[in-house]
Amino acid sequence: MGMDMRDGSPLRLEAAEREYIHALYLAHSGALRGYAASLGFFGETADDLLQETFLVAVRRVKALQECREPRAYLVQILRNVIGSHLRRAKAVAGLLEKLQRSGTEDAEGYRDEPDPELQYRGLISEEELRLLLRFYLEGRSVKELAAELGIDTGACNMRLKRARERLRAALEKDGML
Repeated sequence: MGMDMRDGSPLRLEAAEREYIHALYLAHSGALRGYAASLGFFGETADDLLQETFLVAVRRVKALQECREPRAYLVQILRNVIGSHLRRAKAVAGLLEKLQRSGTEDAEGYRDEPDPELQYRGLISEEELRLLLRFYLEGRSVKELAAELGIDTGACNMRLKRARERLRAALEKDGML
């Protein structure tokens, strides 16, 4: 039994459903990973997209079981996951660039520190902001960030997710979004 990422309610799969999802994974994960690679997503990013695709598949196991073409259904789920991933990355990168430009600049017009006002207003912590900046603006991978922080990649992904959520919520609360 796992947790549904959307509402925190437990996901309850029957043994046959678990076996069905496992069989789908074995049969189609290579093709799905290849599709993600053909779109430019490799390594950990492709693995994350694949994992999210199968989390959706678990939530939709009944529809998948009734589907005549489960691979086509899984490809559509993967497309939707990729679209969400790209929109989220673009939105967060745009927010971070806007926040970086909002502070004072040095003589050349560059900032190398996060806007202190952001921290004083208590929107997100300095650590969260630096993590987001390094991931989205510097292009650091989750694996690199996790190694620097001394945590596993799953924990790093969770920190990034929470930082994005806190930033978005704080900006919405302040009317900046």
